[in-house]
Amino acid sequence: MRGLLPAPGPLRPLALATLLSRVGSGLLMTVSVLYFNRIIGLSIAQVGLGLTVAGLFGLLSAVPMGHLADRRGPRTLFVVLSLMICGVSLLYLLVQTFWQFLVVSIVLTVIDRGAGAVRAALIAAITQGADRVAARAYLRAVTNIGIMAGAGIGAFALHFDTSTAYRAMFVLDAVLSVVAACVVLAIPRVAPQPRTDEGPVWVALRDRGYLAVAALNAGMSIHYAVLDVAIPLWVVDHTDAPRWTVALVMIINTMVVALFQVRSSRGVADPTTAARATRTAGLLLMASMVLFASASAGDAIVAVALLAVGALVQVLGELLQSSGSFLLGFDLAADHAQGQYQGVWNTSMSVSTMVAPTVLALLPLGLGVPGWIILGVWFAVIGALFVPVVRWAAARRTQLGQLVGSR
Repeated sequence: MRGLLPAPGPLRPLALATLLSRVGSGLLMTVSVLYFNRIIGLSIAQVGLGLTVAGLFGLLSAVPMGHLADRRGPRTLFVVLSLMICGVSLLYLLVQTFWQFLVVSIVLTVIDRGAGAVRAALIAAITQGADRVAARAYLRAVTNIGIMAGAGIGAFALHFDTSTAYRAMFVLDAVLSVVAACVVLAIPRVAPQPRTDEGPVWVALRDRGYLAVAALNAGMSIHYAVLDVAIPLWVVDHTDAPRWTVALVMIINTMVVALFQVRSSRGVADPTTAARATRTAGLLLMASMVLFASASAGDAIVAVALLAVGALVQVLGELLQSSGSFLLGFDLAADHAQGQYQGVWNTSMSVSTMVAPTVLALLPLGLGVPGWIILGVWFAVIGALFVPVVRWAAARRTQLGQLVGSR
């Protein structure tokens, strides 16, 4: 058990809280769309439109909530936001029309995006240096395990396919989330950052180096949607592989992340090594895109083999990219405004999540093999840009730190 648990300290309750809340997330990921469609009666187009509009509103909350975490302390604020998410999510059980669904989705997404930034600020507050990368890696592995467990429980609701079964999943998610929020209270209270009248309030939005790296990270993070959006349609419509190959690809990704995310983060110790890891990730992602594209040219056995190998290469790139992202998001930020900076980082990830389906629809799903190649080159180029841009951003951070210290 010693190797499976983080060292005694505040990370342990945060890990337990993450596990509980992500089991709930796995539940809702499994049943929510079917609940909205089959029980409430919304069309798939209405569900997609509502979630897209909610995502746009969600972009507005991460930076202000992160700033509030700096001013008030992230632990208590995260608990409050988590409890608010529980209450709002239960309102889905009262929804009967599209407009009600839209309002609930907007409010929930705004709070959830803000809570994500506050959670990152809490991680920054309870860890230091390279331990932050290890902590984020461990929590990501726990996240995958929780989602897998939640999806397994959600499968029972799919089996019964009744209103009661679906609604029970929403209630179970709320219960798990309340318990998770209470567990977070076991973390010692984090003091707010001291106020200062020097410099602008929205310092993160003025940090061009950080914004540039965040933009590159958003461009690279499009790869997270490849397995969810592109692979299912590619396997079914463009290859001879059986449909169960989609599940095989997902299992490979989830298991490798759960088993090796922490180990893959150990060589990422500073912005330089993080940038180099991301550059390598870009090359691995390009290779995986070529493998996915090649699956359309072989018979069923060849297609399954290429898709499986492509999934393995892709997840190796994902491990390196995520480890680099963990460190860069923290180390290039000003310590006195970690919440605000994490809000910027989370917003960039949200933008990536929103644009990824369109990019994948236009490139691999729209152009076929050439689209896969273009996407792979995109990842390789973005990865290569990380090295000089991170070097520039780190130099700016050092200069700004020296300037502040001389005052």
